This record gives sequence, structure tokens and C-alpha cells, in this order.
Amino acid sequence: MKTLIISMTCGEGHNYIAKAIKSELDLLNEDCKIIQLYGYSDKEVQRQNKLFLNTCKYIPSLYEKIWLKLRSRNPKRPSSIVKKTIKSCDKYLLSEIEKYNPDNIICTHNNASAVISYFKKENKIPAHIKTYTIAFDYCVCPYWEFSTDCDYIITPHEFTHNEYLEKGFNSAQLLPFGLPVDEKYTKSINKQQARETLGINPEIFTVALYSGGNCLSKASKFIKAIIKYNLPIQIIAICGKNEKEFKKVNNLIAKYNLKNVLNIGFCTNLDVIYSASDIVFSRGGGMGLTEQINKNVPFVLREGLIINERINKKIFTDMGVSLSMNKIQDAYTILRKLIAHPNKLNEMRDKAQSLCKPNSTKNFINFLLKNKAKETII
Repeated sequence: MKTLIISMTCGEGHNYIAKAIKSELDLLNEDCKIIQLYGYSDKEVQRQNKLFLNTCKYIPSLYEKIWLKLRSRNPKRPSSIVKKTIKSCDKYLLSEIEKYNPDNIICTHNNASAVISYFKKENKIPAHIKTYTIAFDYCVCPYWEFSTDCDYIITPHEFTHNEYLEKGFNSAQLLPFGLPVDEKYTKSINKQQARETLGINPEIFTVALYSGGNCLSKASKFIKAIIKYNLPIQIIAICGKNEKEFKKVNNLIAKYNLKNVLNIGFCTNLDVIYSASDIVFSRGGGMGLTEQINKNVPFVLREGLIINERINKKIFTDMGVSLSMNKIQDAYTILRKLIAHPNKLNEMRDKAQSLCKPNSTKNFINFLLKNKAKETII
């Protein structure tokens, strides 16, 4: 069985999903290849990445207005943006599909699945190729109505299905396997062992600051707001690719001689960090939240989120799965209460288990294999 995955790096979550699926297929010795939607040009890939990052970072209010307007649009109305995406990528993707000749095509971003859905509708790819798209949030983002000609959509949970039905999908297309995560996020690591691995105090209440690969929620701002209270905590600051923020945290450590702050840049051991933590102060991206739920670590959703993250924030807060903060000053109050009432952490873990789908990747791969086996028999 050959599987082609079309991803985008405009948010590391999409790529993490692609890598998790490929890793599972590799273990089974199944043929798999990942390509980027705009892979015909490295320059275009970088342009798309910067466009998304700069929009979220510098003009989030404009992003929100456009996002909300597009999400409420008439699903049957054409879109010049989607047409432009198809036109810019169709020759490249058709060439890649023809060369690789896959049995499955999996899209980890709805821009990619809009193109593949168009190919399906217009019979531009062989009919035997099964096409899948993966929802990457717990709320439905704009433009999913252009992916309805894909064979299936993998959803994070059943509670999202009504919105996808409204977008034009039918119930047979909806597969609530959950977001595919790397197997390491489903494995338990002893808390003290994880802390010893990281070289931090094994006995102190531990707070992780996770703000995605680009660290849009500032770790330095959080630390400055907290250190004056002398809480009995230690902090793991994850600054990702944001070198400027990494330097700011290091400057704070030096200025205040902080012994209880571990500063980390881009890392590949989030599973260990989550295992070491009592609480994670996080952004609201679908992939990051799914990894935290699978690691059974409670989380607080931070201030200053973009619109889809804020919708996720409301969903999880209303369910009692997470706590939330609207301003940086809320962090002290939340931490003080959690330290005084540790049972609250257990309540959050218990409620998160209702959303947890630890076998998401395996179940999806099994579905691919069964579909392929049916075709072989026929």
C-alpha cells in the first residue's frame, strides 16, 4: 500500500500529524511519502509560512474578522482564494500523484484537501485512490466546504460532527478517530523520572509554558508576572523557534538569578516535559491540545490567542477540561489555587479522558489497510 501525505508547514501541527501517520506506516513497512502543498517552490513554501505567522502575530484582529466572515459564508458560493490555490498547485500535485501512484492521499491541511477534492470531483485522479482529509482543530475553520468531495474526513471527536454536516459532508464521510499523534504521547513516563531526565527538582510543583513552535505567547512575560510572588514552583519555558524570546528568558534568569527556570528552545521531547509537569500553560491549537490530553497533563489556555484557538479555549473551559486566563495577571491566581487545591488537577484529568483517543493513529492506519484489503478482494 502506498500513501501520499500532503502537508503544510504554516503551523507545526499540520506537519506533526503528517509525521505521526508516516511513522506508524513506516513501522508496518508500508510505503509512505510526505510532500508540501506548495512544494514546487521552496520560496513559495516559506512565503506561505511567513504570511500565516505574520498575520497571527501582527494583525490578529484583522485575521479574526476575515476568519469569522469566511466561516459563516454560503458553502455553495465559489471562492477566488480556493480557485487561486488550485491553479497554483494543480500541475505540481498531479505530477507528484502520477509519479508516486498512491493508493491513498491524506491531506493535513484543508487547502490541500480543497485541491484534492477538486481533483476527485473533476475525475483528474484515478478513481481507486482513496482520499482523506484531517480536521486539525476542535472547531471548524473556514473553507472546509471545499473538501467535501474527499472520501473521508478524520475528526477530533464526535461533538464536532454537526458543524461538518452543515458544511456539506455526509455522516458516512466522518471518521471520529481523533487527531493522529505520535505514539510517544500515548506512553506513560514516571513524573520523577521525567524530572530527573530534564535535570530539574523532582519534588517541586512544575509549570510548563508551551506556545507552539513559534512561541507567540511570550514566556518572558509570564515569568516576569510570576517571579515577584515567590511561589513554590519551577518553570519550564519552551521558546520553540523564537530565538528572541529565548534570549529574553535567559536575560531574566541572569538578572534575577532564577534557579527555578529551565529555558528550552525548539525541542523534540515535549512528551518528557509534559510528563514532568503538573500544569501546562498553553495556546489553543488543536494538535498541541491533543498531545496534552493524550499525555494526561492538565492545561490552562493563555491570553492573546487567535480566533480558532479562542473557540477551542471556550469549548474546553465549558467542558471543565481546562482553565483559562484572559490577562497575564490571572496566572498567579490560577497557580495559587491549584497549589492549594491539587484535587482540581485530578478533576481536569478525569474530564479530559472523555476526549482522549490514544489509539487515533493506529485506528486510522487500520482503516486504511482494511479499505485497501477490500479493494484487493474485489
